Amino acid sequence: MKLYSRNYNNLTNEEIVEWQQLKEEEIVQELGTLKIRKSKYSMYPKAVRHYLSLFPNNFLDTLDLKQEDKLNLLADKFLTLLDDETINERSILNFINENFAHFIIASILKGPYSFGHHGAFVFPEFQLGNSYQVDFLIVGKSSGGYEFVFVELEHPYKDIFLKDGHLGNAFRKGLNQISDWKRYLDQNFESLNETFEKYKNPSLPLPKEFLKRDDTRYHYVVIAGRRNHFSINEEKSYSIKRETLKDKNTLLLHYDNLYDSAKRIIGKVTY
Repeated sequence: MKLYSRNYNNLTNEEIVEWQQLKEEEIVQELGTLKIRKSKYSMYPKAVRHYLSLFPNNFLDTLDLKQEDKLNLLADKFLTLLDDETINERSILNFINENFAHFIIASILKGPYSFGHHGAFVFPEFQLGNSYQVDFLIVGKSSGGYEFVFVELEHPYKDIFLKDGHLGNAFRKGLNQISDWKRYLDQNFESLNETFEKYKNPSLPLPKEFLKRDDTRYHYVVIAGRRNHFSINEEKSYSIKRETLKDKNTLLLHYDNLYDSAKRIIGKVTY
């Protein structure tokens, strides 16, 4: 469930030395024992920025968003993949993981959510005990603390909507999966904490948002189909989308939404 092949819980001697030098340079004034600092966080070695985070091996470094050429190329490759009607949801999940293109899935935070700008993490194929696997879990922080987005990927082309505008099997399957996750969390919330403990920074405690169940911090997303599927019976499809968000706290997206949000996030300073 970690993102990177490297273990960012460990730093090299060179990284430690560079970090210490930068911390000394941060001191701009000394008033007795008080030291006035100007942060040089953005200049820290990349590994140090990961090392300082709550989940070093799942941390999304916002400075990576400045690699605009690289990310635009990945986003365009993603769109090319989406245009291949032979793919399925596993093809999309594999593309994101194998290309370290997790900014694509994290760009969901730029939608209706107001968290993630103080830190964001992605857990691919997140295990809920031995029973269920979440395609992606996004954890985002704001001034109000941490919140959680559970993401289910479904088929980009098959059984998206019925002709009358009602949800087809792809979305219904995703919603059923989310219902299963919610029941699991109702009965096994402590196991979720145990999983986070395995992946957190060993020098930091889990914040209270990870220890106490608060359903207002939990959000759910099902992604299926393409934009044209929503236009078959547009009025009904988007009405159902609004109702599902209101009644089930679940956002229904198509994969073009994901591409659009990925393009918008490129070059930004936060998620």
